[in-house]
Amino acid sequence: MLWLFTFVWTLAIELPIYTIVLARCFQNRWAVVVLTLAVNLATHPALWFVLPRSWPHDIAIGEAAVVVVEATLVAIVLGRRVPLSQAVPRAIAAALVANAASYLAGLVLIPLVT
Repeated sequence: MLWLFTFVWTLAIELPIYTIVLARCFQNRWAVVVLTLAVNLATHPALWFVLPRSWPHDIAIGEAAVVVVEATLVAIVLGRRVPLSQAVPRAIAAALVANAASYLAGLVLIPLVT
């Protein structure tokens, strides 16, 4: 149940960031929602269930790996819509800012709910 709580909070924090950074690349804003959900479904369970829960060091290392994976996935999707010279920096910015925000929020939230 704690995983679901953190997953929903992660989406609540990251979705607006991904939307702001990526909205111009999509005609339909729902595409950004689906993309954000997809990249988080690809990374969040692995981060939560595989990585040891030694805050904050192990999680910071895991978040760095998540940024790389999410940026790669986003760049692949964006690369079909915009030139790679635009897709890659946008993907990196979106993944980096979104995950930094959710990591920092996690430092506050997780101790409160565990």
